[in-house]
Amino acid sequence: MKSQIILCSGGARSGKSEFAERLALSMEGRKAYVATGQAFDEEMVDRIKKHQERRGNIWTNFEIPLYLAEEWQHISSVADVILIDCLTMFTTNHMMAHGSIQGQEDANRLEDMVLSELEALLNLIKASDDKIVIFVTNEIGLGIVPDNKLARYFRDIAGRVNRTVATEADKLYLTISGVTIELKSQEVHING
Repeated sequence: MKSQIILCSGGARSGKSEFAERLALSMEGRKAYVATGQAFDEEMVDRIKKHQERRGNIWTNFEIPLYLAEEWQHISSVADVILIDCLTMFTTNHMMAHGSIQGQEDANRLEDMVLSELEALLNLIKASDDKIVIFVTNEIGLGIVPDNKLARYFRDIAGRVNRTVATEADKLYLTISGVTIELKSQEVHING
């Protein structure tokens, strides 16, 4: 059976991670949790600690802030259901690791690199059999346009990251204020 890709999106603190965890736990097979967050400040230390406490010992845990595709073989060898939380931090980590963005050319280069890494991972997942991969991400493009270039670059790159995964996803869930709906089955296609 071909592997399945699921995307769980929503705003900050919407309940999307908890939903994704419950979804993964409802499925048969060995579970892996891939955390992309890094503890650079007190807030992230607290957030990571709360996520770890909530997860408990059910999962094989990985902390991979960058280059998920390079670790795919190892992750997929120990798990059938793989939760990757989250694409927003994955994007942030790449922005932080690859220096300052001085202009649109730098932003385009970073976007190409992030999308290339992500597409390599998606291709590995699609080439695998019997895996369920659940991505978690923040939907950050629904608010006002940020007032600084760096925030706009981030919003744009994160939006393209989300769209890339959503295109490949078999299911897309959106969580708002703790309520989750499935969107992919309602997708509208316009020909022409």
